[in-house]
Amino acid sequence: MQTHIPSERLAPAIPFAVRMVLLGLSLLVIGIFAARQAGLEVRQPDAPVVWKKDLRFADGEHGEILVFDTTSQKIASFEGEQGFLRGTLRALARERKKRAISPDAAFELSGHADGQMVLRDPATGEAIHLASFGPSNAQVYRQLQ
Repeated sequence: MQTHIPSERLAPAIPFAVRMVLLGLSLLVIGIFAARQAGLEVRQPDAPVVWKKDLRFADGEHGEILVFDTTSQKIASFEGEQGFLRGTLRALARERKKRAISPDAAFELSGHADGQMVLRDPATGEAIHLASFGPSNAQVYRQLQ
């Protein structure tokens, strides 16, 4: 003998499954948010460094950005708005200011085996992976190799 279960009894199982899926997704989102707040990074480790340069940046008399090497020799000058260049430098300078670190220390620009470039502040440990902002923005720093 086969027992027939009315369809009304099966209906509550579907919303329960949907609720469980939503609960699982909510927990996943909360977990990701908590990991980010804790400072955990979820990304690939950097490829080996192929080259690196220590650079200092300064504002010129006419609003340009001047770039100097460790011997204080000017190696580049960027005129005009230079929004990406200024933005990345401001982000790193802000961290130095928060931590009361001298703004005079050099930044480190490095090129990696996979073609990536990273602008790092050895004084704070902060790093900006330049390719994350697109190839045209990273090109500004590629001129400093």
